[in-house]
Amino acid sequence: MTLFKVGDLVVRKSSNDDIIFCIMDFKADDEGRCTAVLKAIYDKTFIVEAPINDLRNIISYGKL
Repeated sequence: MTLFKVGDLVVRKSSNDDIIFCIMDFKADDEGRCTAVLKAIYDKTFIVEAPINDLRNIISYGKL
């Protein structure tokens, strides 16, 4: 299992890895599961939440 931390650059598997995000924070969703608060690198207004299991760290895969 990959551990994520604030500042990591990630993509979302469910979005075909097409947008690069930076992890800004972590929080619990309505069911108590950990989700990440993500900010798109190339769009300063695009902020989303995603489950941890939907993320892939791009630096560990050599994609940066």
